[in-house]
Amino acid sequence: MSNRKDKGLVKFMAPLVLGNMLNPLNSTMLATAIVSIVLAFKQEPGAGALLIVPLYFTSAIGQPLMGRLCDVFSPYRVNLAGFVFILISAIIGVSAQSFTWLIVSRILLGLGSSAAYPSSITLIRRRYKALNMDVPGITLGIIAIASQVSIAFGPFVGGILIENFGWKGIFFVNIPLVAIGLLLSIQKKGEVPLETGIPKKSAMQIIKDLDPLGLALFSSLLMLFLIALLYPTYLYIKIPAIVCLLYMFVKAELKHSKPFIDVRVLRLNMLLNTTFLRQVGITFVMYLVLYGMPQWMEQTKGISPSHVGIIMIPLSLIAMVMSLSLSGNKNFTIMLTLGVLCIIGASVGFFFLSKTTPIYMITCLTVIIGAALGILTISNQSTLYAAAPEDQVGISFGLYRTVGYIGAILAGSSLKHEFNKGATDAGLHSLGLYSLIACIAIVLFMLPLYFKKKENPIQLTS
Repeated sequence: MSNRKDKGLVKFMAPLVLGNMLNPLNSTMLATAIVSIVLAFKQEPGAGALLIVPLYFTSAIGQPLMGRLCDVFSPYRVNLAGFVFILISAIIGVSAQSFTWLIVSRILLGLGSSAAYPSSITLIRRRYKALNMDVPGITLGIIAIASQVSIAFGPFVGGILIENFGWKGIFFVNIPLVAIGLLLSIQKKGEVPLETGIPKKSAMQIIKDLDPLGLALFSSLLMLFLIALLYPTYLYIKIPAIVCLLYMFVKAELKHSKPFIDVRVLRLNMLLNTTFLRQVGITFVMYLVLYGMPQWMEQTKGISPSHVGIIMIPLSLIAMVMSLSLSGNKNFTIMLTLGVLCIIGASVGFFFLSKTTPIYMITCLTVIIGAALGILTISNQSTLYAAAPEDQVGISFGLYRTVGYIGAILAGSSLKHEFNKGATDAGLHSLGLYSLIACIAIVLFMLPLYFKKKENPIQLTS
């Protein structure tokens, strides 16, 4: 492969970077808008979770689906379709006359924004293959940094939009962003073609490749799991049904040559499986904080959305700095241990927060949480690199993102129950307890990592 300079890199990457920013941006903008939206539609305080969970529900399904569509059809068209879905979601959100339509908007947003990552990765690979060049390491780095920046400034941007344009501002802002993305995505003559065309396969073969049975079973499984979390009644019926669906899903995927989600990767080694489980715990804690803290500050302490956004900036910035600065560190076990200790300390700190707590103490706590999440995120991802077999890296990372969305769903359902009557001090203390429980789970899922390191230390530093 050639290592010559790619002169069209900036023009090529611009729409891809923008597309990958929209999911984290809309996630964190909502954090400072939930209180305003709930009040505007006269909903119970806990109803805000119904705007959080649908985004991650559809993202958990949409991520592998869009990846499959990129393989079957054109990644360029999938990328454009993602922008269109986001545009439709924005229009529905701005014009929504009921809370239900806002939920519909968030569902479409999750589906549209989930197209960005798999289509971007496929486009990057195909572009540089056509150019006979090695893929520059900076391309994937740019996408990762763009997502981190979106997370960092999302609460602040959301707060500014709400105070100046009302809650509709966080939906409207997507319209010009999507317009720019679509404009940048238009192909120019003379560039390396991004459109590879639809494969010459029969309609039946294309349907088979999409694994509709696996998609239906996974969607049903996730939906029933979500209903059980949000409405924990008749669990004696729901839990057995979830177990049956899980069994049917796994059995169906093992039989399929190109499964919707390749569960075979779960049978490879304990180190990989526990990495996935730790990711569920890490994202659970992250979204508890990202959505719980802003609601508590607005409702209990009476802080304006824009000021809440400013207070939350250090958390995301520290997380981003820690992730970038430790990205080359190979001491995964030490970093995970340090991250867990920090998050345990921060979780204990939740119990000391109250309506009278000074802002500087809250800011200090968010800095500790940000550092912990940054360390845990990069170290767990690095462990995934080390644990995944070379021929299963792509599948492993796709599943890694999916289980992360499950952590977000768990966090959203917890917020619904604890903030059902308002974001009170007692509710925040309960979130601290949940965070501690998640830390215990993360520690338990770290044990195989310690044992593996003793047996084969080269495994973790390759």
